[in-house]
Amino acid sequence: MRARFVALVVGGMLLASYSGVAKADGLAQPTPSVTDTYVKGAVSGAKQYIRNYLAITPDCTSMGNSKVAVMTEPGHGQVIVENGESYPDFNGDNVRVRCNDRKVPAVLVFYQSESGYVGADRMVLDIVMASGTFYRHEFTINVR
Repeated sequence: MRARFVALVVGGMLLASYSGVAKADGLAQPTPSVTDTYVKGAVSGAKQYIRNYLAITPDCTSMGNSKVAVMTEPGHGQVIVENGESYPDFNGDNVRVRCNDRKVPAVLVFYQSESGYVGADRMVLDIVMASGTFYRHEFTINVR
């Protein structure tokens, strides 16, 4: 992506914006390919499965594990990332739908709140899939 600087003057004030690659701590931070938001539930103090990240070929073999980075830690709990196995959940028009009946290698994400905490929590994950697709997933977790 090519970065560009756009300057705008409104009412005598200079307003500026930078689009492209953002900078944080002097390092380039690429923009995710896809940003999605999710709402999940969890029981207070219990380890709760949130989702999996997997990449497989049409013959159901793994393309390799995804890289999951916690960008925003939850304020009232922790994110647990583990390598494991999971069932895919491809929809009917995906060539990989036949793989849904077998476990495949996956990165599993869990959330666990502080014991006794009840309320909303939030976490943000950046995911780089084995295919190279870059996702940012934002989760609101309703802890009960």
